[in-house]
Amino acid sequence: MNITHVLFSPNGRIGQQEFWIGVLILIAANIVAGFIPILGFLISLGLIWVGIAVYGKRLHDAGKSAWLHAIPWAVSFVLLIIGSVMAGGAVFAAMMGGGDDVDVATVLAGAGAASLFFLLSFVVWIAYTIWVGLLKGDAGDNRFGPAPGTAQTPPPAEPPAAPPAA
Repeated sequence: MNITHVLFSPNGRIGQQEFWIGVLILIAANIVAGFIPILGFLISLGLIWVGIAVYGKRLHDAGKSAWLHAIPWAVSFVLLIIGSVMAGGAVFAAMMGGGDDVDVATVLAGAGAASLFFLLSFVVWIAYTIWVGLLKGDAGDNRFGPAPGTAQTPPPAEPPAAPPAA
């Protein structure tokens, strides 16, 4: 297994084992990046490319376009926006309640509803990852290349010509 190909190249195909190794590396790298201020954010941005490469090649193995990877991104983005608007709206409503006291119950209700959307976004990614990881790959070559684990062997070379008889 060529780990640099699995993690950085968007071309070709990978099997289930390489996919799960790539996903574990992605998860571990994102966890580590979360502990590093500023630089960790930049590392996380770079890991988006790694995710595109890993998920895309696995989708290629099943004969599907890597553009399918945009669907969970879009769904998660919409869910996170809805959750953020709900949380912000709850804080705004609590502040506008009048008086000097902030209505904590309003903030907690908004935060709870927002958390539901954040959790839903996480569930979308878990379900998508499991689906991609369990996809049955095409048995032979497809439009994205040869099946994983099959080496492209060059055609056999012509045997050397016998020397001319004298």
